[in-house]
Amino acid sequence: MPLNIDVVQILLHMLNFVILAGGLTLLLFKPVKKFLDERQKYFADKEKKLAEGLENNENLRAEYEKKLSTVDSEIEEMKLNAKNETAKEAKEYLNNAQEKAAAIISEAESQAEDRKEHILDSAQTEIGELVVEATQKLLETNANPDRTHELYDEFIKSMVRDVQ
Repeated sequence: MPLNIDVVQILLHMLNFVILAGGLTLLLFKPVKKFLDERQKYFADKEKKLAEGLENNENLRAEYEKKLSTVDSEIEEMKLNAKNETAKEAKEYLNNAQEKAAAIISEAESQAEDRKEHILDSAQTEIGELVVEATQKLLETNANPDRTHELYDEFIKSMVRDVQ
């Protein structure tokens, strides 16, 4: 053989190489492949969990936005109710005040009417007393019995007319 190349040696080297490649495949490739598969599965699971978390977050955000819009409408409704309640209370307060004012005015009118009647009664009494005094003075100056009876009759008739 030229160049000192032996075919058997080459075949043995090739057999050694195949054995080495097979052994390395069994010893290194399968564990590395298993490690890479597990790592790929780990990241796939993480990505899946992240996607689920993102979807969950989106659902929560949508729910919170819905609640916020509901809260805004509830707040507006509460404000409206409070405003209506305040207006109702103010109206009741004004009505009560007007009723009290009407009662006070009615009481004052009643008292004024009573006072007026009292004043009229006392004025009539005073007038009657003055008439009696004037009559007595007249009678003293005109001591005529016929004239006296006539004056008494006139006075009684005028009193009867006033009473009616």
